[in-house]
Amino acid sequence: MATIKNIGTKNNPNWKVYIPLGYMDGKKIGERKQGFKTKKEAEAYVAEVMNKKNKGYVAPTTNKTLFKDFIIKWFNEYKVNNISINTRTNYLSRINTHIIPGLGSYKLNEITNIVIQDFYNSLINKGLKPSTVKKVMETLNGCFKYAKTNKLIYTIPTDIEKVKAEKPKIEYWSKDEIDFFMDKIKDQYLHLPIFIEVLTGLRIGELCGLRWKDVNLKEGYLKVRNQVIFDKDNKILLLSPILKTSTSNRKISIPKVLINYLQAIKDDINPKDNDLIIKNRYGSICNPRNLSMEFTKNIAKYEDNLHQISFHGLRHTHATLLIKNGENIKVVSERLGHKDITVTLNTYMHIMDDMVKDTADLLDSIFS
Repeated sequence: MATIKNIGTKNNPNWKVYIPLGYMDGKKIGERKQGFKTKKEAEAYVAEVMNKKNKGYVAPTTNKTLFKDFIIKWFNEYKVNNISINTRTNYLSRINTHIIPGLGSYKLNEITNIVIQDFYNSLINKGLKPSTVKKVMETLNGCFKYAKTNKLIYTIPTDIEKVKAEKPKIEYWSKDEIDFFMDKIKDQYLHLPIFIEVLTGLRIGELCGLRWKDVNLKEGYLKVRNQVIFDKDNKILLLSPILKTSTSNRKISIPKVLINYLQAIKDDINPKDNDLIIKNRYGSICNPRNLSMEFTKNIAKYEDNLHQISFHGLRHTHATLLIKNGENIKVVSERLGHKDITVTLNTYMHIMDDMVKDTADLLDSIFS
């Protein structure tokens, strides 16, 4: 049973509480706090702590884990199993460069919203881009969610005031620009990857990881099962089955024009070659970065005719053409392998805004 007593005077009260919380490692543990001005305040605090205890929460005085130790434990024992090699490297960079220097010396449950707000402000004041700070906060949020699930903290302290990051406008090509560039590269190495990309909207790593056994030309679909990534630690390219999100592993229908194109290529390949569809110029696994750079270099020749987009802009091109031609946004989302439809809506909102007038024109044509 909790004890409550006044260790001050009648005129200057100082109520103190001790709340027994059981045993840990064979020793009694409990929560002590003083400084309450009234007995009622002390009783309210006891009720709050007991409520948390009944929900499985570990009281602050019994949990002395430093945040630097906890976040590394969270990463090594939980997060590392759910992300790709490159994403692991990015997570560790954020943890070691920003999070541990800023928050590592705090005990896990000493970190409040105010502490996180100060940490966030310090990153912004250092001149980091809001998009970079957003990634740091996402890492923190994942760690705190894990702590809350395991009853180590009672609330997640990342609900703070943030600088609104300006959302970059997506880049894409029109159908005329696609036709122009495909004509310019019709006999070149780039033609195959660009043609597939425009008609599937794959991520560049997924494109480089596409194998013939992933494509069913008879039924008209392909399956996304792997991606090519560069292992920054070991300096090698890997064909990895770990994709960006759980929904990245997906089945995509392909049009007849792509089926015929791939069939013609498949008939000409040496069956002894590796199974990859997109290879480098030497017939080996293709580095996504090199493919992207070659694309950028080639379109620079036609800056008067083409928007200077990145390779990822071809993925946006695929999605934009589908949306503008009336495809259901849920179908587009599943095709792109987005985590959920909200990602697709947020990314292509301006495209749908542009289509509002088209809807009015459509209604005019129906009722005129």
